[in-house]
Amino acid sequence: MNIRRFFIAFFGAVALASCAPVTSQAETAAMDNVEIRLARGACFGFCPVYSVTINGAGEVHYEGRNFVNIVGQRTASIPTENVARLVARFEEIGFENLQDAYRAEVTDLPTYTVTLTRDGHTKTVVDYGGVSAGMPRAVRDLQDEIDRVAGTAQWVLRDGQPVRDRPQP
Repeated sequence: MNIRRFFIAFFGAVALASCAPVTSQAETAAMDNVEIRLARGACFGFCPVYSVTINGAGEVHYEGRNFVNIVGQRTASIPTENVARLVARFEEIGFENLQDAYRAEVTDLPTYTVTLTRDGHTKTVVDYGGVSAGMPRAVRDLQDEIDRVAGTAQWVLRDGQPVRDRPQP
């Protein structure tokens, strides 16, 4: 009876171990050559103006300019697994095959720019009212995902709310 339990436990452990995520050296090396950047630009109103860059090592670099809680630069770190999931999202939406710019025929909107650099190749998509200009909604969702993963709310929002006053010089 003890041998039966041993074999059940052994095979159960092997089955669980086979389900664990494995990061190969090639995947780790590929992440070393990754940079994701989101820039949110000005509009006629109170749009937050900042940029955030995430590299493959999980380093987050933020620079706030206008209508943000923190004006200036900040840094943080996130798990590399989160960066890998972001890169996977770029692939899921076919980012490389998107147009370089989606521009609506309106004025006073903010411009959002998403850039993915991987293995020396850079692809940028400019969003100026892009959803109404044919840009897939998935790109807007990706912008929000970049913000969420980078944790920009800690620098952009004040007490959980958008900032409505101009920064002090």
